[in-house]
This record gives sequence, C-alpha cells and structure tokens, in this order.
Amino acid sequence: MKISTSQVVEFLEGQRFICAQCIAKKGARYHLLTHLGREINLASSRFIHVSTRQLSARARDIRIKKLNEIYARREALKEKINIPELWELVQDEQALWTPEKLAELAFEQTVEPDHEAAFIRAVIDDHTYFKFREGMIKVQSPEAVKRILDQRAREAERFARLIRGSQWLEDLWSDNQLKKEKAIKEFDDPDISFWISNIKDFCINGDESEQAVLVRELFRQAGLSSPTAPFNTLIKAKIWDEEENLELLRYEIDTEFSKGVIQQAEALAKFPIDTKKEGREDLTGLHTFTIDGPESLDLDDALSFREVNNEWEIGIHITDIGLQIEHDTPLFKDSIQRGTTIYLPDRKISMLPEILSQGAWSLEMGTDRRTLSFFIYLDQKGNILSQRIVRSVINIKERLTYEDAEARIVEGHPFYNLFELCVSRQTRRIEDGALPLPIPELVIQVDEAGEVEVELSQPGPGRFLIAECMILANLVAAQFLKNNAIPALYRSQPPPRDRIISGDETDLLANFRQRRLISKGNLGTEPDIHHGLGLDVYTTITSPLRRGLDLLMQQQITYMLAEGKPLHAKEDLIKFAIYLQQGLNTAAAVRQARTRYWLLKHMEKRKDEPLDAWILETGRNRLLAVLSDYLLTVELPIIPGQRYSWDQQVKVRIKKVNARENILKMDWSH
Repeated sequence: MKISTSQVVEFLEGQRFICAQCIAKKGARYHLLTHLGREINLASSRFIHVSTRQLSARARDIRIKKLNEIYARREALKEKINIPELWELVQDEQALWTPEKLAELAFEQTVEPDHEAAFIRAVIDDHTYFKFREGMIKVQSPEAVKRILDQRAREAERFARLIRGSQWLEDLWSDNQLKKEKAIKEFDDPDISFWISNIKDFCINGDESEQAVLVRELFRQAGLSSPTAPFNTLIKAKIWDEEENLELLRYEIDTEFSKGVIQQAEALAKFPIDTKKEGREDLTGLHTFTIDGPESLDLDDALSFREVNNEWEIGIHITDIGLQIEHDTPLFKDSIQRGTTIYLPDRKISMLPEILSQGAWSLEMGTDRRTLSFFIYLDQKGNILSQRIVRSVINIKERLTYEDAEARIVEGHPFYNLFELCVSRQTRRIEDGALPLPIPELVIQVDEAGEVEVELSQPGPGRFLIAECMILANLVAAQFLKNNAIPALYRSQPPPRDRIISGDETDLLANFRQRRLISKGNLGTEPDIHHGLGLDVYTTITSPLRRGLDLLMQQQITYMLAEGKPLHAKEDLIKFAIYLQQGLNTAAAVRQARTRYWLLKHMEKRKDEPLDAWILETGRNRLLAVLSDYLLTVELPIIPGQRYSWDQQVKVRIKKVNARENILKMDWSH
C-alpha cells in the first residue's frame, strides 16, 4: 500500500481509535501526527483504515483540529450503524466483504472514506457478528455468533454475581450490626447461595475446587486478603463454627446413619437370645469381666481366667454380632464401607449405630450377651497347649477399669498370674522378632468450650494385659481360619527397614527412632508373617463393634461353627478388602489431620515458651527434632558451624503457629 504525506490514516492504540495524518516516511515506518496532538512512528501494518483524503493545511494546530473533526464525524456515523440487523441481511450471502460494500449496505448510500472508517469501528467495537482482519470483513456463522453471545451472557452474569457477592461480603464483615443481619437473611438469594456453596467447597478443597479462581477473585474484590477469610466468612455467617472439622467434609464422611440402617439397627436391638435354638454354650455362670476405660461404652471384649486340670484357661469372649448382620443388608454394606470407628480428640464417629454398639451388643455388666468365646489353655511358661472356639452366651460379672486391673495385679490376685502369662507370651513373641515399642500414648481432651488438654499416657499393666489377650485371640482366630481353609483376610507386616533395637528395649528415644523404620502392614487373603508381632499368621477379630475386618472374620468363623461352611467366598473378601482399606486410609488421614489441629491449638497458648526436644535426624539441609511434650516431629533451622548429634537434648520455642492454616514453625530457644 502506497501512502503519501498528508493522507489520513486510522489505527488502534489499546482499545482506542486514533486518527492521524502522515507527515513523512522513515524507512518502513511512517511519522504521524495524531488527533491527540502527539507525533509517533508506526508501521503501515498497524493501520486499520487509510483514507484517500488529504489534509492541505500547513499549520499544526489547524491540522489537529481537522483530525478531531474527522474523528468526531466517524464516531457519529458509527452510532447510526445497526450491526445485528446488517448481519441478518448478509449472513446467508458471501463470507468476505470489503468495508466499502458493507458500509454502502449499512448507510444505504454512496459512501465516503469516513463511512468506511466508521463501519470498521463499529465492527471492531461489536466483535460479535463480523470480524475485521487484514482489510477485509468476515461474516460470522450463526453458530459462532451464538457461542459469542452465550459467552458474553455468562460473563455478564459472572460480573453481576461478583458485584453482588462482593457487596454481601462487605455487609457480612461490616461493624454495622444491621448490615450483618441483612447479609445473614440473604442466604436464600440465588446469587448468595451460589457464593456460600462455592466458598464452602473452596474451604474444603482449596485450589482443587471447581470455582477456586472465582472465589479468590470475589475476596480480592471485597478487599479480604487473609488466607483464612473464606473460612471466617462462614463463621460470621453462622454456617460453621470456629472448630469446624474440614477433613470430615473433605473426605465426605457420613457422621449420621441412613434411615435404612437405623431401622435395621432398631429391629436387631430387640432380637431376643435363644441359647438352645442358636446352639450356644451357656457360660452365664462363668466369672467374666471387662477391662476398659471408664468412659468406654462400646464394650466388645471380656475375659475369664481360671486354673483347669493344672492348666491356665484364658477365656476371651467377643460380642457375637456376625450372624445378626445379614449379608447384603443396609447395615452390613454401611459397616464395610465405613471400615472402622473413627476416634478423634473432640468426637467419635461410630461404625455401627450406638443403639447396637453402645447398647444391645455391648457387653454390659449383668446382662446376657451372645459371644464368640476363645478358650486358650497354657502351661506355666505361657506355651499354648490347646484351644477351642465356641458360640456362647455370657453374663458379665464385673466391669473393671485399667486402674482396677492394675491394683489387682499388685495385690497378688489371680490377675497377677494372668499378667505373668501375658508377659511370657510377649517374651516368646520378642524372641520370634516382635517389636512391641512401648511408646507413651498422646491423649488429647477437648471440652465443650474448645479448651484443649494434652498429656502423654504411659502404657500400664492393665492395658498391656488386655493387648496381649487380644493378640492371643486374634492369633487363634487366624490359625483356625488357616487350618480349616476358610477364606479370610490376614494382617501381615514385612520386617522393619532396619532393626536398631531389641524387642525388649524400654528407652523412649530408641523406640521412637525404631518406629520410624517399621514397614507398612498389609491386608491380604493369604496368611503371611507379621514381623511386628512376631507371629506366623494373624488377623483381627476382637473388635467387631469398631472394625469392619473383625466383623467379617467373625462372620466367617461363626458361620463355619453354626453351618459347617464359610459365609463369604474369597472373591467377596477381596472386594470387601478394597472398601475396608479405603475406610481405614480415610480414617487415618482424618485422625492425623484432626489430631494435629488440636495439638497446634494447644501449642498456640505456648508460643515463645521454651520446650524440651531431642534431635531425631541430622542432615546437610535439614534438622529434625521431637518435641518431648507432644512426641511431634518438627524441623529446626540449621545454625552454621553448629554440630548436632542424635538424641541430643535441646531447648526450642514456637516461632509461629496457626492451627487453622496448619502452620508450625520452630526456632531455637535462646
């Protein structure tokens, strides 16, 4: 294109149309005087219209005035153009047009350069029905037009929602009580409910939330930049409370039971015991007792202990619920999908409805209960001489706490003999490679006001006794399943990645270090060694009220005893194992996250306070320590030139902690 000096051209600068006169050509670029009074150099490829009109005036201010008149005239002409109407007229004709031809149709007259330029402006401004490219105008297809209009409508709706949501946030966060109340009353407004739903999802899923970008933009518009602003918004809206458990929401854990499950549970709770009809051995005259925490309500195991024919008889009696929960019923499916009861510092989420787990099926004192009884006969050294498993009915004679059991052990009661047998059993397991690792239990208590108390509870003789008896029953159950070729799910564990202690080690630091080297356990249909327990075969059956695996294995054994065959095929157990593992993994993730949350809440009160710790791991780039009061692993900054050693006792302090944001930064105490 040849452009002479004095000729009028038009170009876009940003989103603005600029009229200009060519003053001179400098190489491949033109020197221009714009209607804004600026002089610039521009390549001809930037021009969207070149007029045949030339400006003859020499005075600069006159030329600028004339350029402004041209600009204004073109703007006025542009407003007269009905782009949608013209598109309707030409959409079925040719696809490409010159600006001149379409301008003639738009103005219905012979056009001048200003008409052409005005039409180009109209097309560019509209950018819906036509496209201007390389001096030609393309007619958009009906599909393209619809797509653009739909997109534009969505953008308009999005913008309106942002404005509406931003105003709602400002009202909710306002110090004006009337504005706050007004904001809370607007929950039913579709736009506000849209934002509430997406703010919830953002709090739960973070950047994985479908509307994460939009929610971030909303809070930017409202001037709320804190990372916790979305969560605090839902607190201000009285939708969540300050201690809302996001993990339960994130993993979609049902904290309530369905109507079908409740109805089945209520019916089962009324089901009477018929000892003779069910073929159960009447053990109601046997002295049976439970040992548990005083607050426990779901009691699924009891013990008996006596000397029979110069042998010690340990009876481990497990509430027998297996055949009560029929396969493929709502309660069965729900239990397997849940997989386990979830114990959190501030609540418990039961695997079974409490009408059963804390009522009809709990081994309460003074009531007849169906049980699966494991009788194990041992010599004075704890060697197993024989065992038998029977379906039974018992009546609990005593309910003891761990402290009660420990007092009786000290008094030299027959409990002492039981305790000594348990010690012998553990000693044999340690000889076979077991690693008991007696590490204190972290106990977190949260009261109704949200106050947190944390302590380390040392494992005492009472808990040890129960743990060993349950391991014994689980071993006998696994041997029964294996020896009778009953399809089963077995627990196993590979050897530790490294063994740095003997199994009878009592030093906390050494046990803690060894625990980090323990291999992950497995759940499978083939029996295998459980190296952590020092046993050739193992499963769990002693907590059917609280663990799905125990329920399944109890069903396999009780059905074999009652009907002479297993209830579940191997293929079914493989399918169930997938659900169980998912439930266990979810429960572990929720428990770990919630435990850490309450620990950090407790630590918020101890900021800058000197804390005891010991060095766990040293490296070039990081230094790990364990906080003595919490048994929590933390990272410490490395001080250049300072040397550290394993198990070195140190003093540290909390530099920054925020439970809601999961932030914990430690520093050295000076």
